[in-house]
Amino acid sequence: MATFDGIVVGGGHNGLTCAAYLAKAGLKIAVVERNRQIGGGCMTEEVTLPGFKHNIHSNFHFFEEGPVAGDLQLERYGLRYFYPEVQHGMAFRDGTAVCIHLDPRKTAASFARFSKHDAEAYLDLHEKFAVKTRDLMNQALYGRPLPPQEMMGRIKGPLGQEFLSYGRLGLYEAVDKNFEDEHIRCVFKAFLHAITLDNLPNLGSYLPRLMSRIIRLGLAQGGAAALTRALGRIVEEGGGALMPGKHVEGIVVKDGRAAGVRVAGGEVIEAARFVASGVDILQTVRMAGEEHFGAELCQKVKNFQFAGHSLVTLHLALNEAPSYTAAKFDPDMNRAFNVVFGADRSEDFTETFEAIKQSELPPKFMGNGACNTLFDPSMAPPGKHMAFWWPFAPYAFADGGAEAWDRRKKEVTERLLKEWRAFAPNLTERNVLGTYLFTPLDIERSCINMVRGSHHGGAYLPSQLGAARPTTELSQYRTPVKGLYLCGATSHSGGAITGSPGYNCANTITEELEIKRWWTPLPPPSFEG
Repeated sequence: MATFDGIVVGGGHNGLTCAAYLAKAGLKIAVVERNRQIGGGCMTEEVTLPGFKHNIHSNFHFFEEGPVAGDLQLERYGLRYFYPEVQHGMAFRDGTAVCIHLDPRKTAASFARFSKHDAEAYLDLHEKFAVKTRDLMNQALYGRPLPPQEMMGRIKGPLGQEFLSYGRLGLYEAVDKNFEDEHIRCVFKAFLHAITLDNLPNLGSYLPRLMSRIIRLGLAQGGAAALTRALGRIVEEGGGALMPGKHVEGIVVKDGRAAGVRVAGGEVIEAARFVASGVDILQTVRMAGEEHFGAELCQKVKNFQFAGHSLVTLHLALNEAPSYTAAKFDPDMNRAFNVVFGADRSEDFTETFEAIKQSELPPKFMGNGACNTLFDPSMAPPGKHMAFWWPFAPYAFADGGAEAWDRRKKEVTERLLKEWRAFAPNLTERNVLGTYLFTPLDIERSCINMVRGSHHGGAYLPSQLGAARPTTELSQYRTPVKGLYLCGATSHSGGAITGSPGYNCANTITEELEIKRWWTPLPPPSFEG
């Protein structure tokens, strides 16, 4: 029977982040993963044709924005990021395009072709939320969440109050307050929906958060899996073990303390000091046993909501990179990293999400994607390209449920390619060498903690954000079971490739178990601007 100081359930980037920090603190850590390889939402596979590498889940990473990459010196373990100069491009059916650059002045020039007001508004928002409050954003993400009243008391001054005021706005209200042109509004609404946000009251604070990172998208060299490979090497270097292909069926609790895990087949792996769960909160409670949480807390956990929409992804193996008609208006459209199309007016979003709410395909697909080989040619054979588009879609169909995705793959593939081709006419039969459709059901099959294809680990609702995520009682990464901690995306700060839930959990574990830290945690949020 194997024994470790600590066990992390789930080999996604959050679990591995937590494990890597603790391994460097001298603990022997086991990371137990259900899939055949570690990675979770950082998977890179050759799903179309041999030699074409596709990021199956995450593609746009903010990982180097926080402290984790620097603390762990991940460049030493082979991790490199590209930061394309044209970060975003959104194409419209009228042949125009909007581009967002690393240089905010170039972005303003793109916006000014539609609205001088919006160009100035972008520069103003960039200065406020990407420059002046940048440290505040990191402190809020990479720290245990504070109760709302305490958080508000720590943010002062005119800019601080403006920042807080966004939390009282609806999602679209926050966008429309700043931008007047419909093209520009669609850009930001598309970005916000891609974070699995819905147009609900009191979610306007996500606009400042988006602005703080809108030009910090990175592409991991060789694919998203490079991140989790680097993290895994740190765990192994510290004497720990990566254990893929082992499905955890239960968390062993002895005398009220987490003492290990039981995997399929009956094997027990012992933990002398702790177990940290990187999977969703519902699965964690089931594995540990509801009797240890109490009826009231269990009911709150069961009420945790997953996203109301998902993504369906079309992966392509190509002879040539997509060439967009809108590049005639703005040539930078063909150099953009994150490429968005399908929505031309705010009403398009309303129609799309109403159809999804009814468990139907939207009347027009809309979403974002990329051609990674423009920036990292190693992701395809020499002279070839790969690309993907992941528009919004329902998890299940009114007719046939989620399983209907399996029989509708050919139909949806053909429709997606036709709608993509309307924006990039060179996606002809000669150009497209291979296709692969990754459905919302496939998302859940690949990562069972992405319940209902909820790729950010759960809905972002005012009732389950910050100090209420996943519940108020569980928001500090600890549980009623001694030695059982939470390090997954159903905890603050949620999904996306940030590593913050794993980082925050490592801070909680070292504090409670009195383990000497080799790193300096970020201070609690504060601002007086």
